[in-house]
Amino acid sequence: MKIDYTSYKDVDLKGKKVLMRVDINSNIDLETNTIRDSPRIRALVPALNELINSAIIILAHQSRPGDPDFTNLDIHAKEIENQLGRPVQFVEDIYGKKAVTAIKNLKPGEVLVLNNVRKFEGEMKNYKDFAEAEKTDMIQTLYPLVDYVIVDAFGAAHRAHASIVGWPKMMAGPITAQELFALKKIIDEPDKPMAMIIGGAKAIDKFKAMRYNFDNGKLDYALCSGLTAILIMEAMGMKSGEPNRKLIAKDLEENKNLIVDTYQKYEAKIVLPVDFAINDKGYRKIIPFVEAEEAASTTGDVGPETVETFKRIIMKCRTIVANGPPGIFEEEVFRESTNELVEIMVEATQKNGALSIIGGGEMGAAASMAGLADKVSFISTAGGAMLEILSGNDLPMIKALREKKY
Repeated sequence: MKIDYTSYKDVDLKGKKVLMRVDINSNIDLETNTIRDSPRIRALVPALNELINSAIIILAHQSRPGDPDFTNLDIHAKEIENQLGRPVQFVEDIYGKKAVTAIKNLKPGEVLVLNNVRKFEGEMKNYKDFAEAEKTDMIQTLYPLVDYVIVDAFGAAHRAHASIVGWPKMMAGPITAQELFALKKIIDEPDKPMAMIIGGAKAIDKFKAMRYNFDNGKLDYALCSGLTAILIMEAMGMKSGEPNRKLIAKDLEENKNLIVDTYQKYEAKIVLPVDFAINDKGYRKIIPFVEAEEAASTTGDVGPETVETFKRIIMKCRTIVANGPPGIFEEEVFRESTNELVEIMVEATQKNGALSIIGGGEMGAAASMAGLADKVSFISTAGGAMLEILSGNDLPMIKALREKKY
């Protein structure tokens, strides 16, 4: 992946109208319609303060159509206002008459949040031809209203969506610059030994990223949990129980030969769980792996023996990358091992000088909630984008920044 772009620091933005496509997708409490925690909004605030002499229009998304947390961005605007300490406007519109009027009236020093960009029907098409994205009504309407466009939605950098790749000219913002600086250390020559903590969903994608880094000699250990561990175990004939098996059945059917070949080749470097946690009538119950088949329950977290094994390996590594939590972090009964692994990463950073990078999402939220966010080397705002980079892929947003730079 070639990294070449115009930075927002390369242009004088004072007094200009600047549209920022950012990623402030947040963890929302649906009962109270409030944001539980948003490291992405916290990461945005310094940039807004830095651009205080510009009129800033924020374009962003929350979730995707059909999901329970697919909401308007009024609560995000309020959260930005709370953290920024000055008024932030919100308009329940994306590029219609209300949005156009609000943008035209915006003055330097003011911040305007447009509504959820994924409510625009043409947003989420996969625009392999970036010129097609430029022709959408949204781009055609918004682009002439502003002086510059900053695309800084690194968490969505792997999406070829209209608001990511459709601007005729675009530059990178501070978050993208920080992300690429941190991840370049992994992309190029990471200090070794290097370990990846792999958990959460997107099992086959994370498996392929693991395989890619083993094949190119960068990775020394893969500490597998979540659905990726279940996927490997089932492929190798280690029964995890029907509730787990059905979650990875399709990936297993389509990729079994690749999984078996990878495990046989790198078995000594792939560390699988030996114990799990299940939800037993609202309580956390630890079971050894051999009991998973009979438990008739989803294994929502790894147990203490597994965490201890992971710790021994982490503490001897110089580079530690976490992509996905070991447990179903949304459920309190399954948060324990995620929290412990974050603490272990902090210990490796402080005691051993290890480079520790967390790939956003739940593990990033866990670090923030524990007050440890500033004690690891870097928390990426990305999940899927970071996974694509770890898989050696060129990202649509990075490609567009490269080809459409000011």
